[in-house]
Amino acid sequence: MNLRRGSLLLLALIGSLIVLAPAMARTVTDQLNRTVTVPDHVERIVVLQHQTLDILVELGAADKIVGVLRTWQKLIPGLDKYAPQLTSLPMPGDLSTVNVEEVLKLKPDVVFVTNYAPPAMIDQLAQAGLPVVAISLSKGEGVEAPKLNPTFSDDDVAYSEGLKIGVRLIGDIVGKRERADRLLDYAFAQRKLVEERVASIPGAERVKLYMANPDMNTYGSGKYTGVIMKRSGGVNVAAGVRGATKVSMEDVLAWNPQVIFVQDRYAPVADEIRKGPAWQHVDAVENKRLYITPEYVKPWGYPLPEALALGELWMAKKLYPQRFADLDMQKQADAYYQQFYGQGYTGPN
Repeated sequence: MNLRRGSLLLLALIGSLIVLAPAMARTVTDQLNRTVTVPDHVERIVVLQHQTLDILVELGAADKIVGVLRTWQKLIPGLDKYAPQLTSLPMPGDLSTVNVEEVLKLKPDVVFVTNYAPPAMIDQLAQAGLPVVAISLSKGEGVEAPKLNPTFSDDDVAYSEGLKIGVRLIGDIVGKRERADRLLDYAFAQRKLVEERVASIPGAERVKLYMANPDMNTYGSGKYTGVIMKRSGGVNVAAGVRGATKVSMEDVLAWNPQVIFVQDRYAPVADEIRKGPAWQHVDAVENKRLYITPEYVKPWGYPLPEALALGELWMAKKLYPQRFADLDMQKQADAYYQQFYGQGYTGPN
């Protein structure tokens, strides 16, 4: 009887220790070079950055997301087709604002924010006891790391290496590292295809490009948009300005781009250009070389894997159709989307 009572007491003690023991945790370094303690097993995620949201869906971790940024549908049009559950989730914050009480109600294991989120916002979340991981998808050093418009010695290297670091970090945190590696391998292999085909184009024959954002805004140097243009064999006419910035009609007329791209999330800008009297004197408009980028191009200020895998290819094919005549973009998009979104691509090409 005493032996049985002792065994029961021992089992009760072990059970209490299991209950009281803290969840296993580990430390990671985010892309602001902050050391963050996160649980070993992350099951609940709040995402306040659209690039990370897209990557989580590609990694097959959408089922772990319990809260999203308010503007995600505007910033990533079409993502709901591949992860419809996102449309019903709470939206406790955005890129630069957050309601900490609402985030706490969601009991997240980790909160992802952008590298340029205000320091006070990151501190608020961290002081509430939440693991906050900042993602930039760029390799920024020192004071450049938290900037929206950073200055890099080499934009291409900064975004290529930063994308690898960011995707692997997200994959590690959510238990999807193997898939993160597959995603990166696919993206960089596709990028090589474009690189090889545009390498022989002389500098003087490269097409001059302009990215038209709302209200005469564009992307200059220091942003991934300039990298995707260069990688596709083009020349960004706005390379002389810094980051995401407003320019004048006089600037555009002086640059006289041969091709104008408009991101799909800003599609109405294309109609404004087609109807605008001043724009009729621009080479791209005169020759009807104004293109709205499909969903998968994502020629944003910061890169995404599908921008490398599909976006650079799509853009190069628009600029130099004869060099890429053998490639069917629908087939290219379907192959990528089947593997990383779980279904074929259903948007425009």
